[in-house]
Amino acid sequence: AMYLFFRIAGERDSLALCKRLVTEAALGLAPGSAFGPEGEGAIRWCFASSPEKLADGVDRLQRFLSAR
Repeated sequence: AMYLFFRIAGERDSLALCKRLVTEAALGLAPGSAFGPEGEGAIRWCFASSPEKLADGVDRLQRFLSAR
């Protein structure tokens, strides 16, 4: 598969987290809750992209996490 399904410590509302990621980090990740109740608290990242775009996304996620 081309997806990474992961949790961020301290984050329990995956939809709220994904909304913040869009507005604050320009990252469009999917909330785990979209995949059923077991997915709540996780987010899904599709990594079917160029290495450059992925590196940029990782940098933006790192800055977002550092600022919280």
